Amino acid sequence: MTSENPTIAQKSARYVLIGALVLAGAWMLRHFIPALCWAVVLAIATSSVYDRWLAKFRGRRRDVWAALTFTVIVGLVLVVPLIYGGVVAGREAIALVRDVAASAGNGPPPMPPWLEQVPWLSRWVGEIWLQYLGPGGGGTGAHVHASPVLIEWTRVVGLQVARRIVTLAFTLLTLFFVYLNRDRLSLQVPKMFRRMFGSSVDRLLRRVVSAIRAAVDGIVFVAVGEGAIMCGVYALAHAPHPILSGVITGVFATIPFAAPVVFGTVAVVLVVRGSIAAAVVVAAAGTLVLFIADHFVRPVIIGEGAKLPFLWALLAILGGVESFGLVGIFIGPALMAALLSIWRGWVEDLPADGG
Repeated sequence: MTSENPTIAQKSARYVLIGALVLAGAWMLRHFIPALCWAVVLAIATSSVYDRWLAKFRGRRRDVWAALTFTVIVGLVLVVPLIYGGVVAGREAIALVRDVAASAGNGPPPMPPWLEQVPWLSRWVGEIWLQYLGPGGGGTGAHVHASPVLIEWTRVVGLQVARRIVTLAFTLLTLFFVYLNRDRLSLQVPKMFRRMFGSSVDRLLRRVVSAIRAAVDGIVFVAVGEGAIMCGVYALAHAPHPILSGVITGVFATIPFAAPVVFGTVAVVLVVRGSIAAAVVVAAAGTLVLFIADHFVRPVIIGEGAKLPFLWALLAILGGVESFGLVGIFIGPALMAALLSIWRGWVEDLPADGG
């Protein structure tokens, strides 16, 4: 006996099959999920700019050429600063190694007089000074070239760089197809969610998209501000290449907790050159700016755009980065905005207590 309407068992089996297929697909694409997430984030963040770019094209292949050229532009914006910063950082690292090796061969630079007068600390700092910059210490040229730790560190860094390059390549490839088919995706994705969860999911999707855009705005604005402030600090501390160092700091500030790599390197360079006070100023100012930007300014910008309270915006950023890596700074606020939207929908739909 057959029926056009599926039975409960058939519906259950169908849902189990769909769930199994989704899990199998997710497991198969697990190494490409970061690239897919980055492509979605970039597509949402640049949607308004892409609209204006698409309007400049005419003809049958306008969608293809617009998607291709805009993807190339996004790739250049992402890749060129990283390559330039990497080259400059490598050049500064080589100069730093040479300075340290020279100090090891000719004797360490003298400690500042004010540091020698500090009670309790002068002897301890002097021992560390001689240990790392003195003859036979950690700064000798032979040690730098033959250190197994340095070789292993270089290998790990090389593997991570290669992995990031592959992720970036698949991100741009996915981004091209998202731009190319975005009209179709903008209709199909909401339709799929409405079919699964009902029409009330539209508000949820809008909150998620707003949260992602707010996260991008918070990252860009805060990174530009951090770079500008640190550029002034580097100039006041007479650090080498202050403008370039400030630009690199701004680029690294887009990555949570990555800016210390830049101003920490600048501080080390100043220490090797004997400017201890300037190094302390750079390290202290960088730490203060980073703390205020990542714990107060960025959560406020993201919270206002995503309609998140300050505490939840801060927890979403930190929890997202810890759980999902760098892309978590966008996924975290989007996920928190979705959860709060569900919470507010449930609370608003509850009947008033008339008791």
